[in-house]
Amino acid sequence: MKNYSKKGTLSLLSFILLFSACEKETIMQPIADAAPGTTTLTFDARYGDTDFQLNKAYDYKLINPTGQFDLKYEFSQLRYWVSNVRLINAAGEEYQVPESYYLIEENVEIPVQDGSFDKKYPANKREQVKLAAIPAGDYTAVKFAVGVDSKYNDNLTLRAGELSSLNGMAFEDWMWFTSYKFFVLNGKMTWVKAAPEAPASQTFFWDFASNNLYAEKEIKLEKAITINAQTTSSINLELDVKKVIDLEYPWSNRIISASKKELMTQLKDNLLTKAITLKSANSTAITK
Repeated sequence: MKNYSKKGTLSLLSFILLFSACEKETIMQPIADAAPGTTTLTFDARYGDTDFQLNKAYDYKLINPTGQFDLKYEFSQLRYWVSNVRLINAAGEEYQVPESYYLIEENVEIPVQDGSFDKKYPANKREQVKLAAIPAGDYTAVKFAVGVDSKYNDNLTLRAGELSSLNGMAFEDWMWFTSYKFFVLNGKMTWVKAAPEAPASQTFFWDFASNNLYAEKEIKLEKAITINAQTTSSINLELDVKKVIDLEYPWSNRIISASKKELMTQLKDNLLTKAITLKSANSTAITK
């Protein structure tokens, strides 16, 4: 009886130890495999504190060395390439989203190749892109470029992501496409009080391009977001058009393009250093 009790005690002790070991091992293992996930990247166009809309008059106070003036702006196009998107994790490691070339736009219908062959790019509003198959992890920053890198900008026959010469975002020369426009902002500006015998309003066409203006921007998130198959997440940025148009003499520069490299550079700097900012970033576990 005594021997049976001893054996029983040892067996019970062994079972407890085995159960405890299994229990500890179970706790240490993840509930599910960390599968890749999806997140959204949004570029919300604003004008100051209001939502950006086409064909809407916005007040603008111009201050330059000659004085202060009241203008109104109406916009007909806002278009730009976002490319080479990277997500940066807490360890500083970067994951580059493959073929990440996206056309962010708010525009009216555009004739392609000056209307040749009756080709038209349709009116469209697009502020959000979906980034799929992102390796599971905690991410603390996003990096991207505005424009198209030289590999594709110098050869428009190459294809990657949404790149195409048929969307009205390429320069045309005798029916040959030569390079991409990186950023386009078109519309009309109007003096609130025009000088006598001076035109009250005029259209403007502003863009920047060329390989030397290709530039990246990194935005750090206020708090890391988790991306995996068990979460939904988003990174929400704002683009303030009012900060993009911060130029000293907009009226005398109604066309900004390759012939005005300093002003193209200023547009690029305004966009990347002042206009694009973080609005929010979040991730939430998917409940079943």
